[in-house]
Amino acid sequence: MVTASRRAPRLLVALLLLAGLAGCQKAQQVGEGVSKARDCATVLKAIANLNLDPQSVARAAGRAQETAQRLDDIARGLDQSEVRQAAENLAGKVKALASKANNSSPAQLERQARDVTAAATRLASTCNVPLDQVIPSG
Repeated sequence: MVTASRRAPRLLVALLLLAGLAGCQKAQQVGEGVSKARDCATVLKAIANLNLDPQSVARAAGRAQETAQRLDDIARGLDQSEVRQAAENLAGKVKALASKANNSSPAQLERQARDVTAAATRLASTCNVPLDQVIPSG
């Protein structure tokens, strides 16, 4: 039979192991948060000059296309899958807007801009930032 004096060291070891595991889990969560913040900052920097005004998009279709390509390239290198998916979605919507900018009606451009805004809203939500940090408001 195990005496109380023998149980105490075993209990202490078990408690230390549990505390260590909890600490490791916290450290992993912090690391994931840092990785997500880094990924978000990278994406937000890439789209800092994105302008969704339909007239502006029509004039700057090439620049929007470059932004979309840069965003797509960056998205492929992101660690956090949630941020990567939101960035890829936004890149696709910006590409679609840019490719149709010069041969679409104002209503079509407006619809494309709404699609981009919806994708930007998803990215903002994923990154826990206000939408105006993803796309300028007016």
